[in-house]
Amino acid sequence: MKESIIRRLIVICCILCVLPFITSMFLAQAQFILIIFLLVTIPAVVLTAWIILYVKKRMIKPLSILIEEANIISSGDLSHPIVYKKDDEIGRFIFSFDRMRDNLHEQQKKQLQFEIERKNFINGISHDLKTPIASISAYIEALQDKMAATPEEEKQYLKIIENKLSVLTELSNQLSLSYTTPDTLHLVLQEVDCYDWAVNIFKSIQSECQLRGITPELTNAINAKENAAMCIDFYQLERAIQNIFSNSYRYTQDFLSISTEIYNQTFFLRVENDGALLAASKTEKIFERFYTEESSDAHGHLGLGLYIAKTIIQSMKGNIQAKVRSDIITFEITIPILR
Repeated sequence: MKESIIRRLIVICCILCVLPFITSMFLAQAQFILIIFLLVTIPAVVLTAWIILYVKKRMIKPLSILIEEANIISSGDLSHPIVYKKDDEIGRFIFSFDRMRDNLHEQQKKQLQFEIERKNFINGISHDLKTPIASISAYIEALQDKMAATPEEEKQYLKIIENKLSVLTELSNQLSLSYTTPDTLHLVLQEVDCYDWAVNIFKSIQSECQLRGITPELTNAINAKENAAMCIDFYQLERAIQNIFSNSYRYTQDFLSISTEIYNQTFFLRVENDGALLAASKTEKIFERFYTEESSDAHGHLGLGLYIAKTIIQSMKGNIQAKVRSDIITFEITIPILR
């Protein structure tokens, strides 16, 4: 293209130079030929040369840049920005082209992240399904082969099978919410008294901690006479809270503190525990879908629990955030209250 445009401009220049000279030979006397040549041909040559340089600088050069960048993009590299500072028609075209490249680059990065998440998801769900299924199969085979020596041992085998089926059920429930957003989650909202809800949740915590050998610090700073209520889906909020408690139970070593209070028209639930291995810079990432600090081969956690908890809480106009100080992690859940 470059050679074609310049060649055509040179041909036009030659025609502009020669045509007046030939015309003067037929229409004018010989003594005027030189004057006509000086007045017409030389300015035409200068003008054509200037046009060639202008086209080369303002059209050919930016188009060459654009062609080079297009070749880079066609090779799959969308990370290279297109630099062109002129604010003219071609400059605006290049700017729009670069904006398209940038948008495609963002989509490419999201696609790569999605592929990573998909791979982690497949690895995690494969492990999480394989482990309880293998265990169930083994215990069923043991029951079929009459390996249980006593009725009590047989009941123990059946109890283990029941627990493993509960794990599979919970995995199924998590998967059903893995791509749910706060706007799409179906809720059955009802007004629930904050004090009564806190009392019930504390009873559940005490029972669970007793089974796990954990001594929690429980503080309910809500006054029963406040008559404060929140609009929640009781079942879904219970599910979100249990996902958070599950993480705390898993990592707690010596310290677990859970407290509730009402402040500034907001219900607060704080969960603190030691044993945190998370860096302070990653407190937002733990709420991302499929994010986990553990390898699925070691524990088989999908990294969906906190994502689901945040989705549920935000769907009720609430919020959840995490903070890490030394080896202590704090989850703070807030839900607006009704007066």
